[in-house]
Amino acid sequence: MECFNDLIGVKELCNSNSPKSSIYLDDVGISLNDIEAFITSQYSTASDYFESRKNHAVREMTQQIYSYFQGNYLATSLVDSHRLGIYSGVQSILTGSTYKGIQLNFNQSDTFFKVGISQVDILLAENATIDLEIWDLLENKLLLTQSVSCVANQTSKVYLHQSYKSQKKPLNIFIGYDATNIDHYSFPIKNGLCCGKLSCTNNYLSSYGVQVVGDFYDDNVKAINNTGGISVIYDITCDHMSWMCSHAESLALPLAYKIGEVMITDALYNTSGERSTNHHTINIDQLKERHTFYVQKYVDIMQNWLSNMQLPNNRCFQCNTPTRHKIMLP
Repeated sequence: MECFNDLIGVKELCNSNSPKSSIYLDDVGISLNDIEAFITSQYSTASDYFESRKNHAVREMTQQIYSYFQGNYLATSLVDSHRLGIYSGVQSILTGSTYKGIQLNFNQSDTFFKVGISQVDILLAENATIDLEIWDLLENKLLLTQSVSCVANQTSKVYLHQSYKSQKKPLNIFIGYDATNIDHYSFPIKNGLCCGKLSCTNNYLSSYGVQVVGDFYDDNVKAINNTGGISVIYDITCDHMSWMCSHAESLALPLAYKIGEVMITDALYNTSGERSTNHHTINIDQLKERHTFYVQKYVDIMQNWLSNMQLPNNRCFQCNTPTRHKIMLP
């Protein structure tokens, strides 16, 4: 998980950035000398070894947190799912003059969601190869391009399986293609729209058939009565991992102890009795004592963190009361 990158550092380690949390492994008793003593032949440098064991520790810690609160997550956590852009069977063919497609304007900012785009269908009235594009309309940022070969009068299906995290803020996304001089069928954003209505709106997002002229900012997007022959299946789900990431800095200290535990576990597996490596002597009894120390420190700190964590009160969690459980030693 990227949110834990550069959270913990090692003093004097080559190419190591200053940790965002200001916590070094040295602060919990693991030095560069220790790392050089623990490293095995599969790693070429101490930096490679540290990154590998840190990532392993992050996986273990985040999985423990996820499992701990699993009973508080809503089952399935699927909030919304629909198809936008509906082919009505009416043989209405248009010719484009600019980018056309679908705009998804996600308006929730009270918790962490993911907006997923699983499938895009395209129905053109001519043979053409197009570049299907997804844009962030808040930043004029191209998120994805995929070439699609379309056969006239046949639906081309593209299984994207892309998701975009809201990070407790709105999302504004365009899905479409350059329809200039391309004949395509007319899809309304939703069946049954009348009286000049161009949008499909629910509690989470508003969607439109649109055209874009100029840079991909919302000001250059105009709602129209069709989607340029595009149909999209989307879903909105709870993003529990991003919620966890929002607390990354407060998890820096237990992570440091978990990294220490992982490294000393490695040393125990690879040490028999007493041996000398890289000018360091490793004693098995001392390793066992250190291992017990790191396991206990991690458990104590995580018990306190988990027991005092107050969950949000929204669609993604069952309650917001502090949860009380017991962490068992491995």
